[in-house]
Amino acid sequence: MSAATGLWRPPQWSGPAMVSITVPPQSNNNSQQSTSSVTNSIVGSTPSSVSLSSTATAVPDTTPNVTPPQVYVFDAVFTLEHEQRLEKTRHPVQTGADISSHAYLMPARVSMYVGMSDAMDSYATGRNPKASPYVQPWTGNSSKSVSAYQQMLKLQASRIPLTVTTRLRTYTNMVITSIGPQEDVRTIKGLRMRIEFEQIFTAAIASAPISARNNDTQTTGLGAVNSQTPDGSLIDQFSAPADGQAPVDVPGAGDFTSNLGSGVTP
Repeated sequence: MSAATGLWRPPQWSGPAMVSITVPPQSNNNSQQSTSSVTNSIVGSTPSSVSLSSTATAVPDTTPNVTPPQVYVFDAVFTLEHEQRLEKTRHPVQTGADISSHAYLMPARVSMYVGMSDAMDSYATGRNPKASPYVQPWTGNSSKSVSAYQQMLKLQASRIPLTVTTRLRTYTNMVITSIGPQEDVRTIKGLRMRIEFEQIFTAAIASAPISARNNDTQTTGLGAVNSQTPDGSLIDQFSAPADGQAPVDVPGAGDFTSNLGSGVTP
């Protein structure tokens, strides 16, 4: 039991946490802007109860306008579900083709079922606030479990890529896609909540000119046009014959009209 708070403190909390959520360094200006919007539209409580500044101001920062990484640790993690899928084409692939062009990894997903208790001491109690990263206390509400739920709502609304640390793997660029608390007779002084994370892929795109020579219409040579009258035979080669006359290039055709009268096919 903690002598400072009178709450029970698990003995294993003296070491590093096995499961944690880390918020990367953020600008103080961005944090203040996201705090006001989340407080008014998402949580719907008074700014003093859920404001991000309540945790940010408790962490001294030696770098102007930048907060150090912040870590959140739950009282208990009941289950953790990891999912890493690979999507492949359904069409036949040419033998010997590069398979990487027909299959790609999907974003990783993590689902955790966590618990909070108002009868337990906070994991961050007694930790040095100047340490980096600093384990954040669950503050802002008289109930620690309510504070944890409100803090997860703010992280979800802020869309900040998070780092989720587990025993099996450390995930980066994770955002909270779903928060599902479960309330029953056992959660009057506690919280049972399911949180789902999904990874965001990032890439750097560089643009390069298609050609080193500029395509300028005003300076590009269009060529010269030379006018020359074609030969007469070229002009007359597709001309139609006169009425009643056979084409001149048919030898022995004779008069076209007389041939028709004699029954001879021209």
